[in-house]
Amino acid sequence: MQSVDKAVKLTYGMGQFAWAAKDVCFHYFLFFFYAQYTDLPPSMAGLAALLALIADGISDPLVGQISDNFKSGRWGRRHPFMIAATIPFAASLAAIFNPPAFLDATGLFIWFLSLAIIVRTFLTLFTVPHMALGAELSTDYHERTTIATYRNVLGYTGGLLIQVFAWFLLIPMAKTAGNEAAGYIFVGYFSALIAMVGMIIAIIGTRKKIQDLPITSPDQQSRPWYYAFKDILVVLKIPSGRILMLTVFIIVTQAGVANTMLIHINKYFYGFNDQQMGIFMLVVFLALLPSAALASRSSHRFGKRRATLTLILLEACILPILPLSHYYGLTPASGSGALLFLVCCYVVFHQTIFIGRIHLTQGMLPDVIDEGYLKTGRRLEGIFNSAQMLVQKITFGLGTFLAGLAIEYANIKDVSSIDQMTPVMTERLALVYGPGLAIFALTAALVFSRYPLTRKRHAEIREQLRIRETMAESAAE
Repeated sequence: MQSVDKAVKLTYGMGQFAWAAKDVCFHYFLFFFYAQYTDLPPSMAGLAALLALIADGISDPLVGQISDNFKSGRWGRRHPFMIAATIPFAASLAAIFNPPAFLDATGLFIWFLSLAIIVRTFLTLFTVPHMALGAELSTDYHERTTIATYRNVLGYTGGLLIQVFAWFLLIPMAKTAGNEAAGYIFVGYFSALIAMVGMIIAIIGTRKKIQDLPITSPDQQSRPWYYAFKDILVVLKIPSGRILMLTVFIIVTQAGVANTMLIHINKYFYGFNDQQMGIFMLVVFLALLPSAALASRSSHRFGKRRATLTLILLEACILPILPLSHYYGLTPASGSGALLFLVCCYVVFHQTIFIGRIHLTQGMLPDVIDEGYLKTGRRLEGIFNSAQMLVQKITFGLGTFLAGLAIEYANIKDVSSIDQMTPVMTERLALVYGPGLAIFALTAALVFSRYPLTRKRHAEIREQLRIRETMAESAAE
């Protein structure tokens, strides 16, 4: 399988609405909702997010193992799990924004933790097979990057749609009605709807490809479920897999801190109102096409390894510029239209780099899977993707926990407007959101510089796999 029909890539990519809905809710709205509108302390909200991710991490390799070894003549290895997850995921995502009013801090902690585990478990049941399906649609080095780009761009599109409705419609309407917290509850409902629609479209749109997908050997199909935890070590035994996962570990922790603190930064550091924050989120859309072009062209010209390393280093250089410039009074006044324009220009540039890097790193995972197939003789797309998801979940949970500590460090739990910010509070936010994030990026660059899987090496792996498969077919005859 080389080139994939655009309609298939489009419908496949819409399955990323599920991940996007969870990301938007958990990374932006959910933490702020619990920290500012309930009696749950920010550090406890961050701890609940971290514990939920660790607990949920157990399901990732299990779903990957079971999906890899599953056999269904009509629906294949991936689609049955995607179907089973759709409605429960949407229902639990809506429920987490609706804690009973009588709960105290302990009850809120338990509610947050329990529902977060349920949401993430059903997301795993859908996303691990969905991402594994993407790796199976093509064996071509560059087409895989294109498939990952479709998935990422559509995921961002779904996420931005939620942001636009949240900041321009749902939250302002609730604020006008005198109950701003209700706006966040409606964000949960809308996100669940968007996710469910995307999941259904992905299931229907990729069904015709089921008969073309690779199947596992009878020996692999008979492997017990508990081998999932043994198989996931295969990822760490392969140098390219180990380095890629460690790099993802660092950059997702960075993203966890940045995204969780974003509403606090926009409201209390830059002084933006709801409409300005909506514009802020909307301009991310302007980075989607440039980031896709950046990933595609840099991959073709320099290879994924060199292109990714360059983008990580570039991001490390630009991360501290805007927060420190604003802290030292080198930017327009807080809350002004001029500051919003400056911040939006910065966001488009930064997100082009950031999203382009995501396209590249996700395009690398199928290459690492090929290397694993060469060494083990088993197709482990589900295991490899579950390993990546496990790393992403735990590290984003770690980032959320660190963000909770940062909010308490800045002492802004009871702040409701930028006018209540003290110089010390502002300084601490600037340090965390500027140099603090840059340190993560520099560390990721140092780790990724040792990634060994070049374009030339991948071509050699594909040739060895082709020879081995040809010999196996000849022996079978």
